[in-house]
Amino acid sequence: MKALRLYAPGDLRLEDIPIPFPKPDEVLIRVLACGICGSDIPRIFEHGTYKYPLVPGHEFSGVVEKVGSETGKDWVGRHVVVYPLIPCRQCSSCYSGLYTQCLNYDYLGSRRDGGFAEYVTVPRNNMIPVPDGVPGTTSAMTEPCAVALHAVRKAQISVGDSVLVTGAGTIGLLIALWAQSAGAEVYMTDIVVEKLRVARSLGFQHLLDATQTPASDWIKQKCKYGVDIVFETTGYPAGLETAIDSCCISGKVVLVGNPAREEMRVGSKQYGTILRKEIAIIGIWNSSINVYPKNEWQVVLQEFRKENNLYAKLITHKVSIEELKELLTEMYNKKVFPVKAMFVNEEI
Repeated sequence: MKALRLYAPGDLRLEDIPIPFPKPDEVLIRVLACGICGSDIPRIFEHGTYKYPLVPGHEFSGVVEKVGSETGKDWVGRHVVVYPLIPCRQCSSCYSGLYTQCLNYDYLGSRRDGGFAEYVTVPRNNMIPVPDGVPGTTSAMTEPCAVALHAVRKAQISVGDSVLVTGAGTIGLLIALWAQSAGAEVYMTDIVVEKLRVARSLGFQHLLDATQTPASDWIKQKCKYGVDIVFETTGYPAGLETAIDSCCISGKVVLVGNPAREEMRVGSKQYGTILRKEIAIIGIWNSSINVYPKNEWQVVLQEFRKENNLYAKLITHKVSIEELKELLTEMYNKKVFPVKAMFVNEEI
């Protein structure tokens, strides 16, 4: 099979390697599509992964090709998505059902081989079946969509709340969609006009090019006392500063974006604002596949059944595995600004 493997930061190689064989608790998946996450770019070109060589990619869908045990044979031929975090199921967090906070987790695409390949083996317990009628490219967006849903649920949005989303990338747009469906008035900012155009195509009206006007000034013109909730999705210090300055008294700042290259520091003025306004700071990481209170991946997949065309609009770039390295490099060098880019192996 063909696989894009990382040997060191910046050292990506498209190779022909043997198709892996599933262990008794695993299945072999034929990858349909794998999205490029914002975290993949610094991981591939700067930070590296936990071992080498390694196949990156954790936002993927596929079809079960083979099972490692007869007990899982009913899965063969099924269209599935894969939860990338593999919990140890033995630590205190796992015993409490908090798999996202597992103390000894494994992770597809950063600690073990992921979806930038034609085939990948995954634990059987991490698979979730995809409803009929959902294309493989749309189902490959389940992971980021579930992360966005997790953030909105943690924020406890009420009908009539005002919400600012800093950053109109994949996660920002998905958060905006979920927040709007929960009854919030949504405002969005970005410094990339192309992303704001996608936001407008999704029906959002309150949009700001943050290179033209300070976002916090704009928000105070729209909402005199600031917004009820800010979702910070950029991971940059300027985004965090905007979030704090734009939040109302007793509001919430929800931190979703992974920290970028710059140090995330809060100045004394912003720190004082947090104290004086009694702003709640909420951190978000990953999503939940627990049955209680809700399996967020199942919620997303049911939403895809109803609104497939809406989410497909976020996919701005599709490439073959042969073109994937070039696209990743262009994204790192900021020559292209996709909303959601993905490697597509097979369309269904």
